[in-house]
Amino acid sequence: MKAILGALALLAVFWQPITGCSLCTDFPGASGILSPRLLEIASAIRHELDSGGLEPNPAAPLPTGGRVLGYRMAGLLQGYSARNESLELVLIDSGARFRFDPRTPESGFEAVSKNSKIRPAKQWVTGLEVFHAILDGRMPIDTAEIRGVLVVEPWKEGELLGEEVPISPGPETGGEMHGKENGAASGRIATNGPAIALAVLVAFPVLMVLRSRKRNALIH
Repeated sequence: MKAILGALALLAVFWQPITGCSLCTDFPGASGILSPRLLEIASAIRHELDSGGLEPNPAAPLPTGGRVLGYRMAGLLQGYSARNESLELVLIDSGARFRFDPRTPESGFEAVSKNSKIRPAKQWVTGLEVFHAILDGRMPIDTAEIRGVLVVEPWKEGELLGEEVPISPGPETGGEMHGKENGAASGRIATNGPAIALAVLVAFPVLMVLRSRKRNALIH
């Protein structure tokens, strides 16, 4: 009985959910791996937060639209003639993406989907807290770029920091659906593999104890 309880305790200690970064799971095409350039931005943001160069703002809201935010962003971009153009905002905290056109500030920010209409000129890659620091005037755009917490690049369809990213899927054919099902199955195997192996290791000594007790009962 002690052996069984010990095995169950071991299983409880090591049975923890396997999680990854937000961008890996939320950003299409991330394939579970953060690129070196995205890690550089994340590291730079962490350094700014730790050194006091950036104030933590866990309550910072996502730019999910709204006239007020749109006009604030348009007003900010007017002060930067070279930056006053449409953009796609990629937030590495969550992988969320939004598009904004300063010519129509009343439309605010548009969440990216296969139905997105805005074709941006530039792509901004940063974190949510950095975005709000820029929007509030606490960190100039140029300063954010120099410190490495913001990367601004020409926007290209299906690319993130020069790396190819699959476009958000539309209606799927049978072959595409089959490929996605295979990919999902592989992901489940990779995620659950360690848990299955641990369960086998724990169950083996339990079965050995039960088998030994059964043998002793037959002898006596």
